[in-house]
Parts: sequence; structure tokens; C-alpha cells
Amino acid sequence: MPDKTRRAIRVAVVAGLLTASAVGALPGARTPIAGALPADLTIVGHGWGHGRGMGQYGAEGYALDGWTYQQILSHFYGGTTMTTFNPVNISVNLVELYGASSVTVSAPPGSTLVVNGAPTNLSTTTLDRSATDQSVAASAGADVIVAGPWSDGATRSFAGSIVVKAGSSDVLNVVPLEAYVAGVVPFESPASWSLAALQAQAVAARSYALAYTAGGTQPICDTTSCQVYGGVYSGWDSANSDQAVSSTAYQVLDCGSDSACGAPSQVAFTEFSSSTGGYSAGGAFPAVVDAGDAVASNPNHDWSVTIPTSQVEQAFPSVGTLESIDVTQRNGLGDLGGRVLQMQLTGSAGSLTITGDQFEWGLGLKSNWFAVTTSSSGSTTASSPSAVSSPAALPAPTTDTGYWVVGANGAVLPFGSAPYYGSMVGTKLNAPVIATAPTSDGKGYWLLGADGGVFTFGDARFYGSTGAMVLNKPIVGMASTADGNGYWLVASDGGIFTFGDATFYGSTGNNPPAYPIVGMARTPDGGGYWLVDSIGQVFNFGDAGFHGSLPSIGVMPAYPIVGMVPTADGNGYWLVGADGGIFSFGDAGFVGSLGGKGVLNVVSVTSTPDSRGYMVVTSTGVVYTFGDATSYGDPASNVAGWSGQAIGVFDAG
Repeated sequence: MPDKTRRAIRVAVVAGLLTASAVGALPGARTPIAGALPADLTIVGHGWGHGRGMGQYGAEGYALDGWTYQQILSHFYGGTTMTTFNPVNISVNLVELYGASSVTVSAPPGSTLVVNGAPTNLSTTTLDRSATDQSVAASAGADVIVAGPWSDGATRSFAGSIVVKAGSSDVLNVVPLEAYVAGVVPFESPASWSLAALQAQAVAARSYALAYTAGGTQPICDTTSCQVYGGVYSGWDSANSDQAVSSTAYQVLDCGSDSACGAPSQVAFTEFSSSTGGYSAGGAFPAVVDAGDAVASNPNHDWSVTIPTSQVEQAFPSVGTLESIDVTQRNGLGDLGGRVLQMQLTGSAGSLTITGDQFEWGLGLKSNWFAVTTSSSGSTTASSPSAVSSPAALPAPTTDTGYWVVGANGAVLPFGSAPYYGSMVGTKLNAPVIATAPTSDGKGYWLLGADGGVFTFGDARFYGSTGAMVLNKPIVGMASTADGNGYWLVASDGGIFTFGDATFYGSTGNNPPAYPIVGMARTPDGGGYWLVDSIGQVFNFGDAGFHGSLPSIGVMPAYPIVGMVPTADGNGYWLVGADGGIFSFGDAGFVGSLGGKGVLNVVSVTSTPDSRGYMVVTSTGVVYTFGDATSYGDPASNVAGWSGQAIGVFDAG
């Protein structure tokens, strides 16, 4: 697995793309180990590898849960798009043969060797380093069999040709792209795994190789320093692996125009690791919850190791006799406070500030997501890190069947299979419609006027409104209760008005934020709600968890925030800007945005039922879909004579 990249991972905020995890220097819980240190230290942790990009066990877990490889790739590599790449040859540096003075090669039965392009009647030959490169292939496109010196004493077969470089220590396998990928997938992920997981591995491996080699112009190694390549796989279950490669032939991931992974249309450097531990690390791709990592076969979701304290002193001798270990910064994502970003070792000879990566490498740990404890029970002198809490499995992938687009004049326009229950078209309104909410069963909806007037359709019932009240600030949003027997209205100062069985959990009405509230959303069980203002500050009440906001990570959006929508489990949410930029927090996955594309009139965002996609609508009635959201049309394209102003879109399930 490509676990030790040779390329710098950039942390960037670009138009329309930001996640709470994209900013690496988030303060984390301090975990000091001090006082009289015991002879042994127990270290508990999660995951194996750097955690950037796709987790291989996570891919398998999601595949077992019914995800397609496209969904898996979209989840782990947010901001990328699928495309195809033309056939090229990949030059692979066979590290174990590096420096060999001679290499013995042979052709399989029925074939002969082709040396420097010239056919021979030889079935075996030995290549010695000479003044010119020596290239050997087998006739009729057969594989070349290479004898040692391999560490296991075996022989290996390679498609393409074997090249011994003159004036160099390199021995290369020059191999067609697809044959190369076929020699990576079963060595990186077990060939017996689910097809979707292996397909995701194939696309990731292909993209990684093309990015690493600059489109095939530079060599790549065959070890975990790059990605593991073993030549022609001879395992008994190779059919599954081969099918994964052939069914995704030439498919790669390109960086999107608003992605931090590289220039637009550049093949993405798709790093992956064995196990994320339940939360990917972020970097070139947004950090995401990896619920698939908890698959039963994963031995590294949770791990612990006990080491002598003297081993830390040997790894970092400048501190002398170790007196304390203090984790001073974590990334704030997941159990234990997340991955260790910075820590301080203090000893008799002084203090040393190091990164979590340096501690991991110095002690041979499985990842930088760990906590150092003084006993196998996991307790420390300061706190007791809990065992990892496995992320809740996401809902099974579903296909949204339709949606409604709502206009300021009270028009409700159904698309797909969304049923029509009526609208306010033709009725004189005291104030324009500014928000809407569906009932819990999707068989009705409410429309909300700027004066707080509430209009009901289908099985939506009227529980009251602020239409006759004198308001300090205009009403800007609404949310229905979990059972549909009530709703909340929110004003631009954060004042909350409850109707029906809606419970008041708090507001900002008595202490209005500096910027106006622009929307609200409730938690899945209706036990709380979030408010969001125009600069992306999120206010949480009741059982609504705080998963981050733009001001909390020091970001001022280029364009005002106009709405928010939570994930299905309530453990995350998306914010959307007027430019269509999507900001994801918690377990909300980034699957694309309009940021940087010149669209400046987005008014609303809604998610698909399984939270694997979302759609936004502009004031002119154009609907844009991302992830697994399906486009069924929009007023701007499909409604003759449409000249209205759209105010929102909501999914019909």
C-alpha cells in the first residue's frame, strides 16, 4: 500500500471546498503521562497506515454493505471525477533486483525470448550489465519468467519486458498499464474480497500510478514505498481480481475544479492505506467517517501494544531518562481526540517536540492515531481514553425518486416521482414564500412566508404561525418535528417559535449573532436543532451535536452561507454558499460543489435519503446534483414559460 508518500500533502481551502478536517492544526485534548513512569507503557490506537484517502478495509466493509465501487471512491476521494486514460506503459523498478550484476530470464513453454526487439530461438538467457540497455520480452506476448535473486528464492512472471539499465543499478519491468494494475490489486487487497472493493482498489491503484509516474514518463517502485506490485498474480482466486481490473479498464480519478488534490483534470494522487481506524486523515481529500473500517475481518480497527519505556528513550535519546509524555495537539476527528499532530517528550536531558508521525515511526506503531497510557486498561494520570466507538453504519444506498422545487410565489414543482399536493400559485400572498419542509412520511409539505404565515398541503397540518405577530426580525426558516406533528420557525436574529409538538431547546433571540441567521435543521429524532448564520457559524441546541463551523476553524466564506442540511444520522451537516460552495462537517462527505464555477445565485441545499449525495438549486430554478443525487429536471430547463424565483429544493425520498 502507498503508505509513505514522497509527495507533500497540501492542506488547502479552495473555492467551495472546505471540511472541518481540512484544517490540520485543530486543538486536541492534552494527554499527559507524567510523574514516575512505569517500566512499560501501553499504547492504544486505531488503524494501520497514514489514513489518507481510501481505507482498504473500509472499502471492503462498504462493499459488503452493498455500496458500488463508484460510491466507495466518491466517499473517500471527495472532489474527484471519474474519467478514462489512454493506454500507456508503466516502468516499474524491481527493488529486490536493484544492483544485480546479472538477471536470468526465460520464456514459458511454447514461447521464445525477444532480445532488444530481435526474435531468438532461446528459451532462457542471462542479462549482464553492459554499455547499452538490454530489453527482453517473450514471443507472442507471453510473460517473462525472472529467476532470483528474490528474497523468497522463487521465480516470478511479468507481462511486458524486463530491462536491465546500462550505467544504472535499476532493473525495470516495462508493462502495459492494465497489466500493471492487474499485478497491483491482488497484492494490495486480498483477491477474495468483494468485487466492489477490488474495483475501487483498481481505480485507486491506476490513478496513483499515473499520478506518481506523470502519465508513465517516470518509473515507480514495486514496494509499499509506492504501491505493491508482484507481476503476474498466480493465486487461486485471481478471477475476482482480474474481473475488477477488466471491468474498470482505464478508469481513473481526476481532480475536480474545486478540489484540493491538484489542478483541474489532473489525475489524482489517490493514496490509500490498510485501515483508517474509522476516520480518514484528510489532506488532499476531505476527511470522512469510515464506518466500513469496523468490518469484522479487520484486525487493526482497534489495537494496543505494550513497550518498555526504555524503547522511547532509545528512539529519542536527546531527552535522556524519560519523565513525561504530553500530547499537545490532535486533529479532533474521532475517538481519543483523533490523530496526534504534535507531542512533547520531556526527560532528564531536556524536552523534544515531535509530530505524531515521528513517534509512530520511531516506535514502529501502526498509525499516528494513538494514546500513550500507563497500563493495559488504557488509563492515564490525566484521562481515560475510551475504546473506539465504531461509527454507525450509514443507511443502505438508495436511489432518490424525486424532489420538489419551490418558488417565491408559492409554486411547488414536482420532478421525478415526487407527488404534487398543491401550491399557492394564484393566491395573493402578504409576503413571499421563503422556506418549506416536508412531512415525516413525505405525503405533504408546509410552505412558509417571510411574515411567518404557514400554508399546508397533503397530510401537513396547521399548528399555528407568526403571521399575525409583530416580529423583531423576519422569519427565515422552518423545520418540522420528527413525527410531523409540529414545526419550528426561526427568525433572522435566531428567535425560535414552536408550534404543535415542537419543543423549545434554546435560541439566540436574546443574544443575536453579529450576522443574520439564514436557516435551521433538526436532528433525526427531533430532540434538537441547529441554526446557521450567513458566515457559517453553527449554533446547536438540544441533542444537536456541534461538528464544526467556518468561524471555529478561522475561515470567512467568500460568499454568504444560504443554507444547511444534516446527514441522515445527525452526526454531520453540509453548509452551502451562494456560489454553490459546499462545506462539510462531521460525517458529511464531500462529493462535489459549484465553488469556483461562476454560479453566484444558489439559494438552497438538500441531501439524498442515504446522505451519499446532495443537490442545490439556484434562484433561477437550475438544479445541480452531486454524489448519488439523481437529476430529474428543473424549472429552468423543463417548465415552459418559467420566469419565477426558486427559493428551495427538497427531496421526496
